[in-house]
Amino acid sequence: MNIPYRELLREKNFIYILFARLFRRSALVLFSIELIWLTMELTDSSPFYLSLIVMAETLPFIIFGIYGGVKADKWNKKRVMVISDIGIAMLLALLPILYLLDSLNYSMLMAIAAAITLFSCFSEPCFRAIIPELLPKSQLQEGNALLDSVQRGAAILIPASIGIVLKITAQIHLFSLAFILMLVAAILHLLFAYSPKKQDISERRSPSTRSDIKYALAYLKTNKGISFLMLVQGISIMINTGLWRVGLPIYLDTYLEKDINTFGYITGILGATSFAASLLLGLFKKMNPILLFNSGVILWGGGLLVIGVFPSITVIYIATIFIGIGQASEGLARIVILQDQVPGHMLGKIFSISSTLNYTSDTLSLGAISSILAVFTTAVVFSGGGAVILLTGIVGALTLRDRSQKINQEKLNKELS
Repeated sequence: MNIPYRELLREKNFIYILFARLFRRSALVLFSIELIWLTMELTDSSPFYLSLIVMAETLPFIIFGIYGGVKADKWNKKRVMVISDIGIAMLLALLPILYLLDSLNYSMLMAIAAAITLFSCFSEPCFRAIIPELLPKSQLQEGNALLDSVQRGAAILIPASIGIVLKITAQIHLFSLAFILMLVAAILHLLFAYSPKKQDISERRSPSTRSDIKYALAYLKTNKGISFLMLVQGISIMINTGLWRVGLPIYLDTYLEKDINTFGYITGILGATSFAASLLLGLFKKMNPILLFNSGVILWGGGLLVIGVFPSITVIYIATIFIGIGQASEGLARIVILQDQVPGHMLGKIFSISSTLNYTSDTLSLGAISSILAVFTTAVVFSGGGAVILLTGIVGALTLRDRSQKINQEKLNKELS
């Protein structure tokens, strides 16, 4: 019997990384949820202070993300991940202690939120860059699919389980639970075997951080296919974030007279679909990643376009399924392409630039959506935004056609040899 992911799950190192990712992601989801509610408690539900605390979670990555990627290519990746986990765990433990001592205020909360993101500026590029060192190229798609599914699964299950946790303990101890989960992640990261490659050690002698950043930007300038993937991702996120978080609730209320419960169902469908799609896509080892990427973008944009054109709750449910499949396909394919094609000593920098672009797109989208919706109806914005993403997918399919055909030929040659 052919059990999915059987060979991959026999690898002890990958098991450690997989469960470390599950516990780390679960801890951060818990932190982000409780952060919002604690902020409202400390500020009398002020929208202004709530927006600032959200920005405290994103701005450090925008400012320091590329620097973290440079260091990820020079430092011992495993060590950085362990130190980052321990640092975040200590900060999470500090929150309930300060709260119970009645010493926690808004400024402290915002500083801790920013510090947690700052640790992630270093650990996230290391995580993405270390996977190609632990897995052969033939298992990259399968491994990333499983890792991506674990993260998506945590984002679905953790919010759903909070009600059960709160029957056992006080709300502030969601931070305590997050601390325990993050500490377990640190232990698991400590357990997997890893030795830095020689090229990583030699890279430590590079002239300066500024030179490394210029080198990474020069690489992107000469490798337009990689740059295009990152640009399409940034554009898609810039359009989608504001539409989904702000536009969709307004759209449901204005056109369909639906409430937050319906929004919750739609969000659940999106998460579940993305989770299932990631797992299934990991099993298709012969799939062309460039074709998968562009197909995902087309499905993503097409789903948003359909929501804008047909104001029906049934259509929105169906479109959400396509959006979920599209986002999972685009995300998985982009990671596999970068890990496969970008040189090992560049991976941290390239992934950090990609993440910085994504965080910037998120921030700009949330900042601009209210002004856009003041001029255009939500239906028009959904239609227009979906059309733009759809067109970028079509342009990508045409632009990267030669590269896609080359990958297909390489796979065929391997099968014949």
